[in-house]
Amino acid sequence: MPPDNRVMTAPGEPGRYLGRDMPRVEDARFLTGQGRYIADLEFEGLAHMVVVRSLYPHAEIKGVDPSTAMALPGVLGVWTARNLDEDGLGGIPWERRPTGVSEVPPTGDPSIGAPHPILAGDRVLYQGQPVAVVVAETAAAAIDAAEAVLVDYAPLTPLMDPRGADGAPPLWPQSPENISFGFTVGDGRAAAACFEAAAHVVSLGFDINRIVQNPLETRGYVGAFDRARGRYTLYATAGKPQTVGRALARDVFHLAEDAVRVVTKDVGGGFGAKNPLYPEQALVLWTAKRLGRTVRWLESRSEVFLADYQGRGQANDAELALDGEGRILAMRVRVLADLGGYLGPRGTTAPTMWRTMGTSVYDIPVVDFDVRAVHTTRMPTCPYRGAGAPEANFTIERLLDAAARELGIGPGEIRRRNLVDPAAMPYRTAATSTYDSGDFAANMTAAERMADTEGFAARRDESTARGRLRGIGYANLLEACGAGIADRTEITCRADGTIEVRLGSMSNGQSHETVYPQILAEMLDIDPSRVRIIQGDSDETPWGTGTGACRSMTVCGSALVLAAETLVETGLGLAADMLEAARTDVEYNAGNFRISGTDRAVSLEEVAADIGAAGLAAGHLHDPVAATFPNGCHIAEVEVDPETGAVALLNYVMAQDVGRALNPMVVKGQLDGGVAQGVGEALLERNVHDPESGQLLSGSFMDCAMPRADDLPAFTTELLEVPCTTNPLGIKSVGEAGPTAAPAAVVNAILDALAPLGVRDLDMPATSERVYQAIAAARRDD
Repeated sequence: MPPDNRVMTAPGEPGRYLGRDMPRVEDARFLTGQGRYIADLEFEGLAHMVVVRSLYPHAEIKGVDPSTAMALPGVLGVWTARNLDEDGLGGIPWERRPTGVSEVPPTGDPSIGAPHPILAGDRVLYQGQPVAVVVAETAAAAIDAAEAVLVDYAPLTPLMDPRGADGAPPLWPQSPENISFGFTVGDGRAAAACFEAAAHVVSLGFDINRIVQNPLETRGYVGAFDRARGRYTLYATAGKPQTVGRALARDVFHLAEDAVRVVTKDVGGGFGAKNPLYPEQALVLWTAKRLGRTVRWLESRSEVFLADYQGRGQANDAELALDGEGRILAMRVRVLADLGGYLGPRGTTAPTMWRTMGTSVYDIPVVDFDVRAVHTTRMPTCPYRGAGAPEANFTIERLLDAAARELGIGPGEIRRRNLVDPAAMPYRTAATSTYDSGDFAANMTAAERMADTEGFAARRDESTARGRLRGIGYANLLEACGAGIADRTEITCRADGTIEVRLGSMSNGQSHETVYPQILAEMLDIDPSRVRIIQGDSDETPWGTGTGACRSMTVCGSALVLAAETLVETGLGLAADMLEAARTDVEYNAGNFRISGTDRAVSLEEVAADIGAAGLAAGHLHDPVAATFPNGCHIAEVEVDPETGAVALLNYVMAQDVGRALNPMVVKGQLDGGVAQGVGEALLERNVHDPESGQLLSGSFMDCAMPRADDLPAFTTELLEVPCTTNPLGIKSVGEAGPTAAPAAVVNAILDALAPLGVRDLDMPATSERVYQAIAAARRDD
């Protein structure tokens, strides 16, 4: 067996490989242009697909005339919903059961939420919805033909604001008042009593902006059909290739789940947008079969704003009841979560997060949460990095800053008075979760030290002397990650010494080729260069569930640890036979099985060779029994120019409890990237539609800006290690922490800066225009 505690070393004590910075193996090929993205793949006889998209967010389709497009040079075909119906194709169903819906209807039952059609038939429910598809010999010819397809629309009144869904004509008969599903958490009667008795009540109402996810690599797919085998192959930029393949086969083509093979090479970012099933995936496969050609679709950047599932989008009204000392008595929240026109494959995820981490790191004895998921005529939503945690975290952190001002105490002090004590672990929340570990006060102490909060007053005075407004903003955070989805890892040692690791997860930036070998190298006491990672091919890993919900290391990493233990146990018995020794006399160390106290040994590869072509193999399916609860404290410092409303982010620090840092460099990189996304949500990313027509007004980076290097300071990070008790690595997920904390930290800092002017509220994104308008309104009120 591996030496005891090889993986579970004490916090802060690195092993031979784990707990140490190791440069990313992937970077060598990425930085030398050897990455293999969907646009890099070459195919003989490739045809090109373009999608005709709805010009309206809500309209009836009176007819589609493809005749002009069909007559253009190079066009191979134009198809509409009628053609799909003739072939019996299904739509895209919901996958995750809504909270509060009984187990009786099967997954995807249309009585809960109608399937998203591959091509719209009689109506469209969001701008950009696919209406027809064109395939041509060249991409340019396909674009020209798509523009020539004539669609006769009868525009209908759009419903763009979830606050207006109640009372608007229902978009679906199964969703009266446009409510797809709803649920409550807590005790409403007890909460009402707390509010009645409270010394202080603070209330806020705000809209959390929808986000266009905008990964660096846009979506793209290549479809092929093997007529002899009756089997499809989809090359995809996808974070969950296996689940996409199974869903395409089962729900769209009504075939056995292995009838669609999905192959994913490199993925240029995903964040959730590339995980679900999309119409374009079905269309490249269906048209490939029709034409007997390989068909490719590459998404333009403009299409991203219309065609990718979006994130966030909640309208929240929230209240805190506090006693005279600023301790929370109860929290009450009313949530309207915007689902868009259809209940997306995992559109239930973000609203459901209120049940699991709605109280964050705070000891809140009573809650009353009422969550309603509503339909609008907008793009469907799906999990986006954080998947509901940023929305809930923003709500409670904004409330706490408002309460601190009401009571006349500091934002750090009010948070400390309400933290869950580490001695209370395991701690059962009023919102149904049980936290296994955490020292939330230690996070705050570390963050305040890095942010030099004691010196803030002097820095504020210096800004004031220059005519600027300076503010500081806190955001504690807690997430619930890594539960609810099992996955498998398989290890095979070959006779040449190579060790293959087959993973159910799929990297889209998480450093799988670096960190998984670190884990296995630590377990087997071998050089990590011997490890070969195999991922992203549903034929190689048909059981996989892909990457999502911040679970690669907590689930597949745990499976890898347990599979490695099984591999050694199996090898000990086989090696004992080879060495003609008793099993109890053989030990494992540094890649060799040795008779204790002698020099007689056989290596891993010799045992593998003795077995034959199958090699020495082991696998493990890990089904986590509980979530991990990553937590931390982030503090932002900003300066505002009151004459222009321009916001400068001057400093950002984070103290993050990661359980165990397997590769601190990679962990910090994940945190930095996540914070950058959260800052973008807080300051820049506008998803704006005309309120009357519903037309998209922010359809490019000119109007929906991404954060750039000069928008961000150098981040200061400290990793805290309070080991998780629910997985063998002791790790807590980290990839979603940044976007969970950053929006609240940045907005709280801006409002702290603007407080002397009387500004009390501000919706995201806090663009210079919006900040200037808030300042001007406050001055008028004076």
